[in-house]
Amino acid sequence: MASRAIVIGPANYARDSGIASHPEIAHSARMYGQVLGSDPRWGPEAVEVLPPEQLTTINDVMGAVQSAADQAEPGDTLLVVYIGHGAYWADVPGDQVHFAVGSSRLRQPHTWMSSWYVYRAMRRSRASLKVLIADCCYSNMLPQLSAEGTLRGVLGIVHEGTCVLTATKNDRNAADAAGCPRLPADLQECTPFSGHLLNVLTRGTKHYNDEVTLGLMLDVVQEDMQRCGTPHDLPNMILNGGREGMPLFTNRMSPPDRERMPSAPASAEEWVETMKREGAQGFDRLLNDPVITGQVVSLLYQQSEEAVRHIALRVNKRANQHFDRPELFAQYWAEVGPTLSA
Repeated sequence: MASRAIVIGPANYARDSGIASHPEIAHSARMYGQVLGSDPRWGPEAVEVLPPEQLTTINDVMGAVQSAADQAEPGDTLLVVYIGHGAYWADVPGDQVHFAVGSSRLRQPHTWMSSWYVYRAMRRSRASLKVLIADCCYSNMLPQLSAEGTLRGVLGIVHEGTCVLTATKNDRNAADAAGCPRLPADLQECTPFSGHLLNVLTRGTKHYNDEVTLGLMLDVVQEDMQRCGTPHDLPNMILNGGREGMPLFTNRMSPPDRERMPSAPASAEEWVETMKREGAQGFDRLLNDPVITGQVVSLLYQQSEEAVRHIALRVNKRANQHFDRPELFAQYWAEVGPTLSA
């Protein structure tokens, strides 16, 4: 799966804007670039950290977001990271959270970038997985990225779903910029949420997976923020059409230091429940048995949820390649053929 990431971190504002400038915002953006650039799932060519001169106007920022969204293809992951000031005005129609850009001014909504602009660009993208990470005040008021009925407009094909990860869950004003002193030295100058997230991505986790999935990311970041002993509001995640088990980053902890992988599900029904909950992560072990694999694909494909049916098609594609011996493919197709051919 290919990946495209845009990192937006406007840190400086005019002295008379009424908005505080925070170097932690710029440092966080740079660190996202470094950490994602060294992640094998991403790499430097897939990550664009917007420079200061491109953070001044709404047009410049949205131009970069729109370009990344337009270039994404089915099978790609589109990631947009925003670190900065967030605002919300009850008298602005549409319950819109707004993101600051360099030219924004306090209490002047028209100078701020509506989150719906970002949502619309991401929604229309052909990327299969679309993820927004919002490190700002009022981020807990952001809605689902693909909530039908909330935002009109064309929604791109949702094969694997959408995810919104927010810095705040309960306290809309809790996304303070001042860094966390309990983090490693190179991350202490980041905003607290981004610092803890980047700490997890840098050192990895003891979980047996080779990849940090959406659900695992949320769990480990929450644990990291609680364990540090500094008061933080905890992050929140909003999934739509996706699964917590969908991978997003590489688990950088050395395999010998991780937990042991649990035993594989024993029956087709157990496999189905596991994959509905965690996605297609770890299904390579399923391919040891062509009969069970066929039963699982058949059962998944009969589910009503589009995202679950897409998991079935992913496993089927892999099975067609894996069972290259005629007798094995015959066993597999005997179980799945009637369902897929119906």
